[in-house]
Amino acid sequence: MPPRRRPYPYAVRRLAAEFNPIPYLQRGVLSGPSEPLAVETADGVAIAATILPRGRSQLVILCHGFGASQQAVGVVWLAEQLAGPYDLLTFDWRGYGRSGGLASLGGAEALDLAAVLKTARDLGYKQVAVVAESMGGLITLATLGAEANSPEFPLPDRVCAVSAPADYALTAGLRPQLVRYVAPVSWLRPVAPLLGFRLGEVRLPRPLDVIERIGLPLLLTHGDRDNTVPVRSAYMLHERNPAAALHIYPGVDHAFVGMRDRAPGAFLRDLRSFLAQMG
Repeated sequence: MPPRRRPYPYAVRRLAAEFNPIPYLQRGVLSGPSEPLAVETADGVAIAATILPRGRSQLVILCHGFGASQQAVGVVWLAEQLAGPYDLLTFDWRGYGRSGGLASLGGAEALDLAAVLKTARDLGYKQVAVVAESMGGLITLATLGAEANSPEFPLPDRVCAVSAPADYALTAGLRPQLVRYVAPVSWLRPVAPLLGFRLGEVRLPRPLDVIERIGLPLLLTHGDRDNTVPVRSAYMLHERNPAAALHIYPGVDHAFVGMRDRAPGAFLRDLRSFLAQMG
């Protein structure tokens, strides 16, 4: 039997992920102990998740954005920053990464969020927070707003949205045109893997229509130099739900990586303060 190849050292694998400019191809690795976790949605989709067990009764769930995965460097960075005081859980949305199913750009993904939250409660966590970036924030806000009065939905205890669009139409560049006009064309769906996901029937949620129904503690964070989701989205969401806390970071671009690169200290201080209030 040939000798088993030893994996590349952690530092080499982490560096390779950092230099890969395509989020869904990044293979960020966690430095601490982690375990794979299988989650199944109500419609039978297998969701690939990873848990970082630290023996805590409080869990933070991280949700990745468009064209990324739970191994994107921004997700890995934030997981490592928060692990210790909290257990962490990351996962791939349907149609992304190692999860099954097909992406819908936000509608069917409500079932993914429900399944992950139910799993968290079934594991015995007394307090659960969701921290979601970009598209993950859009899905989370739209879902929690739509399910706010549903006694069956396993609500989290607090939510932080990072660079969340109020509406796909308010995103920058070609994305709103791709989402609205190209993605619904079924014969173009085989092209979607080039963008990092497998696409099915498009169902577009709109957080702006329902965010006022979210009564949970809510933190909206955004960079004022976000070139993907302009900061206007954060102000519009806050206007609809003024009870939410709003933090705008000068000079910061998009999502977890933008926060890490330009304002890691301020962002982590604000996020940790918000999470500490779980009790």
